[in-house]
Amino acid sequence: MNSCLEISADTEQEWLQKSAEDGHARDMPALALQCDVQEDRQRPLRDAAYEGYIPAMYDYGLCCNDPEQKVHWLRMAAEKGHLRAMFRLSMECDDLSERRRWLQMAAEKGHIPAMYQLGLLVTDLNEKRRWLEEAARNGWQAAMMELAELGY
Repeated sequence: MNSCLEISADTEQEWLQKSAEDGHARDMPALALQCDVQEDRQRPLRDAAYEGYIPAMYDYGLCCNDPEQKVHWLRMAAEKGHLRAMFRLSMECDDLSERRRWLQMAAEKGHIPAMYQLGLLVTDLNEKRRWLEEAARNGWQAAMMELAELGY
């Protein structure tokens, strides 16, 4: 016997809408995925971000067309420990010291692309090698190639 409840897409959307309207921030991104229009998709993400739901802060930041809003929401998520937000925020930074700071935080928490990017960014050869080797140990092919080119 199948114990899964089978419901129509319309019923699922109604339940998600009701849950989102009741303030359940975790259901707002799921509701956003069901929207056909980009603007309709952003509204539940924005609402969930304002409710403090960290993954929604990141997702909403990614879909913001305004660069200042994008950076604002990525920073909000990054400051709350969201690894991908730290990494994406680092890519938005014009200031190299700020870029390095966000990459370092993400790399130290295990974000492999951040390890690689940090290894490319730093000028100290020991630190460069450390981060590239860490990324390579975690399977990042580009880090392996960079280490080979550097003669390590």
